[in-house]
Amino acid sequence: MDNILEVKDLNIDIVDNGSIKSLVENVSFNVKRKGSLGIVGESGCGKSITALSIMQLLSYPLKASRGEIIYRDGDKQIELREANKGVMRKIRGKEISMIFQEPMTALDPLFTIEEQIGEVLEIHTDLRKSEIRKLVLEMLDKVGIPQPERIMKNYPHQLSGGMLQRVVISMALILNPKLIIADEPTTALDVTIQAQILELINDLRSSYDTSIIMITHDLGVIAETCEDVIVFYAGQIVEQGSVIDIFHNTAHPYTRGLISAVRSLGDKDTELFTIAGTVPLAGEFGKGCRFADRCSQALPICSEREPELVEISASHKSKCWLYNGGDTSD
Repeated sequence: MDNILEVKDLNIDIVDNGSIKSLVENVSFNVKRKGSLGIVGESGCGKSITALSIMQLLSYPLKASRGEIIYRDGDKQIELREANKGVMRKIRGKEISMIFQEPMTALDPLFTIEEQIGEVLEIHTDLRKSEIRKLVLEMLDKVGIPQPERIMKNYPHQLSGGMLQRVVISMALILNPKLIIADEPTTALDVTIQAQILELINDLRSSYDTSIIMITHDLGVIAETCEDVIVFYAGQIVEQGSVIDIFHNTAHPYTRGLISAVRSLGDKDTELFTIAGTVPLAGEFGKGCRFADRCSQALPICSEREPELVEISASHKSKCWLYNGGDTSD
């Protein structure tokens, strides 16, 4: 299967009091055409800014300082990190869409739902207002909004969180984009609505043959929606593979800790599992493995040298000295 997106050696920096600190380092991954990729990790690990860099939505003091972000559609190939504003305006919403974490902040309180969804069509098509209105109604119906004729006249503050998320999803899908980036799309919703939204995303992805990047800290969301997974820690990919690799052949101690924490939630007789220690601050990573101070399996070399992201199997990689070919020499 060919790739619709290829990210190669991406670095994202921040300017802090005149000094430059690296927030994301040497990140590389592919998104398969019609495939689904999950990006998982703790808050602040670099997931969301990686997604924003794909859309060229980073703003100062953040900057994608190095690497390639290549979007492919048939014979068309565009390097998104270097693309000019005109090219990006044509791509955003039409070729690549984003579902943001907080729908209330993603929508403008001064415009109706119809006006905001319709604006996407006005920017990218030459449709008449009557045609736009018809497509907005159809899309609201497809995402499961009852009485779409009434809802489209409402303003964002008049809708619930679940309804707003469905509106944002309809905006992302209305032009049938090739790739959707969903940044924590269920974070602010209760469990029942979360399940409905995830089912909706899965159904619509199948119907539209759309590729998806699902960004979350919730491994349950990853298990339900994704085929491939990358695990972020402190601005780096520490493990990547298929869902089966990540959940059933877990390699990196950090990933193992995340899974143990989830499993302990369902056991009333067991103390909730937590990973000891805290995530290092950006720019204060040290020279070894960034997880070494929190790892129960750390070796002496882990504090001295940073491991490479090595291949465990054809579909599975881990950034850990435990899987570095047995070479633990200094």
